[in-house]
Amino acid sequence: MTKTGFIYDERFLEHSAGHQVYAGADCGEEFDSPLRLVHTKRLLDALEITPRLTPLGFTAASDQQLLCAHSADYLASLAARCAAAGDTIVQLGDDARGGSTTERTARLAAGAACAAVDAVLQGQVDNVYALIRPSGHHAGRDFSMGYCYYNNAVVAARHAQAVYGLERVAIIDWDVHHGNGSQALCYDDPSVLFVSLHEEDNYPQDGGASDEAGEGAGLGYNLNLPLPAGTGNKGYLAAFDEIVLPVLHHYRPQLILISAGQDANAYDPLGRMRLTRDGYTALAARLKTLAEQVCDGRLVALQEGGYSLPYLPIATLGVIEGLSGQVSDFVDPHHFPARSIAPQERTALDALRQSHARYWPTLTE
Repeated sequence: MTKTGFIYDERFLEHSAGHQVYAGADCGEEFDSPLRLVHTKRLLDALEITPRLTPLGFTAASDQQLLCAHSADYLASLAARCAAAGDTIVQLGDDARGGSTTERTARLAAGAACAAVDAVLQGQVDNVYALIRPSGHHAGRDFSMGYCYYNNAVVAARHAQAVYGLERVAIIDWDVHHGNGSQALCYDDPSVLFVSLHEEDNYPQDGGASDEAGEGAGLGYNLNLPLPAGTGNKGYLAAFDEIVLPVLHHYRPQLILISAGQDANAYDPLGRMRLTRDGYTALAARLKTLAEQVCDGRLVALQEGGYSLPYLPIATLGVIEGLSGQVSDFVDPHHFPARSIAPQERTALDALRQSHARYWPTLTE
C-alpha cells in the first residue's frame, strides 16, 4: 500500500500580499489568500484523509539551499525589503507583493519542499503532497514574480542533487501559468528535465512557447506544452499519454517533482481551462505509476497556484487521491462529464508532439 507523506503548517498562512492592484486600482481581492490552504486542509480533515497520510516535519530553508537557485544579492535584498515593510504591503516584483512575514514564509515553503525530497529519498514515504505557500515557479535567480519569491521546485531539485547526488530530476509543472522562473533556472542543464503544461497566451505572456526548448547542453530538456483555452481532462490526459509520459520513460528521472498548481480547474478565476477533480486524480495517478516504474515511486507534489476558494480544495483532493490511492466518498457538486478532445486541442497536441520529437525520437514511435 502506498505511503503518502503530507506537509502542512499554519505558518504558511502568515504571508500576505494584500489586495491586488491592477492599473492603479485596488480590486479588493487577494487571489493568493491564506484561505486557499485553510479550506483545502479542512476538506481533507472532514473526509478523514489527513489521518491516513504521514505527517512530515521540516525546517526553513538555509541560505545554502536557497543559493542553489538564487543569488546571494537577491536573498539579502528580499529579506531587507520585507524587514523594512513593517505593517505595510510593498512591491517585491512583477505581480509579487508582500510584507514583513513574506520572506520568512517563503523560506519555510522552500524548506518544506526540501524536507519532502528527504522523506522520499530516505525511504520514509513513497510520495509526498506538500500543501505549502507561497508558490515558487515564477521566481527566478534574482527576482520575485507572480506571487512567487523562492522557487520551491528548483530549490528541491538542487537539494536532491547536492545532498543525494542525483543525476536526473524531472519537474512536471501543470499550473495553468507557464513556469518561467523554473525554466530560466534550468534552461541549459540536462540534469533537470522541465515540462510545463500551461494555457497558451496566459501569464506571463512573453514566454512558454514550444520552441523554447533549452540551450547548450540543456537543449531539448525544456518541454513547453501550451494548450488551447478550454482544454479539459481528456486533452490533458492525451498530452500526458502522447508526450509527457513517453519522454519521462526515456529520460528515466531518479526523482519526479510536480509543480502542482490546480488553477487549470474549470472554476479558477485566473485560467480558462476545464480540468476537474477526476482529471487531477488521473494525472497524479499516471505520474505515480510512472514513478514506480522508473524511480522507485519517488514523487513529490508541491502546491503552486489555484485561486478558486470553492474548487481548489476539491481539485487538490483529487491529486492526493491519485498519489495515495485513498479514495473518499466525497461527491463533487461541480462535476460535469468530460467532453471529447476538441479539434483545436488535437491540432495543438499533434504540433507539440512533432515539435519535441526532434529531441525525443520516442515521440515518433
